[in-house]
Amino acid sequence: MASIEEAKNIIKDTPISSIINFYHPISKKGADFKGVCPFHNDTKPSMSISDSKGVYKCFACGAAGDGIKFVQDLRNLDFIEAVKDIAGQLSIPIDEFKKKEKNPKFEMGFRVLNYAYKLYKKYGSDAKPKAFLDFLKNRNLNEESVKAFGLGFAPNNNPLSTFLNSMSSGKDKEFATKLAKEIGIIGDSNRGGGQYDFFRDRVVFPIHDHAGQVRGFQARAVLDGQKPKYMNSRESFIFDKGNILYGFNIAKNNIRAKDAVIVVEGNMDVVVLHQFGFNNSVGTMGVAFSENSCRLLSNLTKNFYLGMDSDAAGMKGMERINEMLLKQGILPKYIDFSPSKDPDEFLNEFGRLDLVERMDKAPTFLEVKIESAIPSPIPQTTDKKLSALQEVFKIVSPLEDNLVAKEKVILAAQALALQSSKDDILDAYKKFLSEMKEKKNRYKKPPQQKVAQPPAAQSFDGPPTESYAEEYQGPPLEEDQHMPHDLHEATSVNAPNKAEVMTLGTLVTNPECLESKQIAEILDLIDHSEVKQLINWLKNIYLEIDDADYTNFIKSKLEENFNKDLKNVMASSLFNYNSLKLEKKVIEKMMTDLKVKFEIEVLMKEKANLLRLQSEAITEEAGLKVLADIQKVNVKLNKIKKK
Repeated sequence: MASIEEAKNIIKDTPISSIINFYHPISKKGADFKGVCPFHNDTKPSMSISDSKGVYKCFACGAAGDGIKFVQDLRNLDFIEAVKDIAGQLSIPIDEFKKKEKNPKFEMGFRVLNYAYKLYKKYGSDAKPKAFLDFLKNRNLNEESVKAFGLGFAPNNNPLSTFLNSMSSGKDKEFATKLAKEIGIIGDSNRGGGQYDFFRDRVVFPIHDHAGQVRGFQARAVLDGQKPKYMNSRESFIFDKGNILYGFNIAKNNIRAKDAVIVVEGNMDVVVLHQFGFNNSVGTMGVAFSENSCRLLSNLTKNFYLGMDSDAAGMKGMERINEMLLKQGILPKYIDFSPSKDPDEFLNEFGRLDLVERMDKAPTFLEVKIESAIPSPIPQTTDKKLSALQEVFKIVSPLEDNLVAKEKVILAAQALALQSSKDDILDAYKKFLSEMKEKKNRYKKPPQQKVAQPPAAQSFDGPPTESYAEEYQGPPLEEDQHMPHDLHEATSVNAPNKAEVMTLGTLVTNPECLESKQIAEILDLIDHSEVKQLINWLKNIYLEIDDADYTNFIKSKLEENFNKDLKNVMASSLFNYNSLKLEKKVIEKMMTDLKVKFEIEVLMKEKANLLRLQSEAITEEAGLKVLADIQKVNVKLNKIKKK
């Protein structure tokens, strides 16, 4: 069962087109999707949906936002109701009773894990221990891979235990130490008290959840005589290996972009696959793979490649994943790495192009299983043939009466040289399904009476805060594509003016303008404190992050609590963003035009005040004096327009 927060994160990782398509018809147009806008009387497809940016926008009425906002507005729901509604469409069961307040246990657990992560990473990069460098060299791992996956090294002098014991607050020290033991990264020493670090003299692979938060570690032996080869964080309140896919936080955008995912077993396989350009790869923790993980990936793509180890455990793991996917109507393909045992070994021996070729020719895992079920040579006796056919029935049964299943059982019967007609074979298959269903119902346990329990401890990053629950509500946009109608005519002292809204929209769409020398002058012209704060934030993050992360940072900002109209402006402007940068001449012209907008805004405000004074003038003389001032303002406006 997922919490609201977990459901929200899965929804955020689901293509927005998939969400909108549950509620409203849309169609593919190039890289994006188009549809008739449901928020105004639209007669032609005016709404565009971008999966890469995770937003929709109507170019007629200006409605814009993410998938949750779309459902909120379409069905008139609040944020939580919209999340529940979408979760229902995605078959995500929600536990509404998970704690909604921040859990101190999780807060401290994350603090401990994040410190350990930084410690291992820094020691590996700064101290450069020989065992670490030798491992990277022997496994052909480059610096980019080490950095991307945060690989580090655990020294043998117990620095994590030392740090925890040095915490200034006795209460924090006791709490942090207790949780570090529970998580499984320190232990109690048998030599006169104290603690020791669980990972020592090992290469450390941090394990992140799909939001990028460290949940645990896997540590690999690199010295002679070290046993076991791998040591893992134990399963705990903070680490559920069945619900974590190694590398998903890095791979999710690539899975969506390539419309395919490679599922492998083991951290090294994922790292090496990414290094060779297969950056849509994720790894199971051992062979654990939950329904939640299956659902998470299938929301991003329907094209799966299974590439787990070729040993018995790997094959069993792939069978389990294959069965889950077949129930969703997805037929994953199987990558054969022989004579190698895994992707790491295969790529280092044969290279990228050979793996691309194998993937192009990959059969479905279903075909592989059916082939293994048909004996060679074909048995002579009918009972043995029927026994093999029953095994095929079992293999395809997750598809139930899907057309693919029927086709496969008929082909299998032909391969077994059975003389029965197609109708007889299909009748036998239907009977098999019916008996299997009846057997399952017969042995189903009666529902147990629920005993009231305290709210379950939260297993992900916490519930949606009030800031996220704030909706993106805002009026539609006008001709400049960034400005809500009511902001054009706003009379509220707290409402941003037209120039301020236009500036914010321009800078979100073209963040390279933030590097212009004129940005300081423009910031001085902005009176609205929230607009100024947003632009300063934008300036700071743009100079610090990679271009590839820009849209994610903007979408994260939209989850915070600030002016709804400004959220609408930012969401709409994000739709127009692309990573191609404007030339310097164009940037300077745009910034000059924005400064002119501010000048016009000031003069229009002055003119509005003068018109008010003219209407209130008691004498003709006073009215004429104000009229003269209005004419002066008009002269200034005309000069600016001529410029």
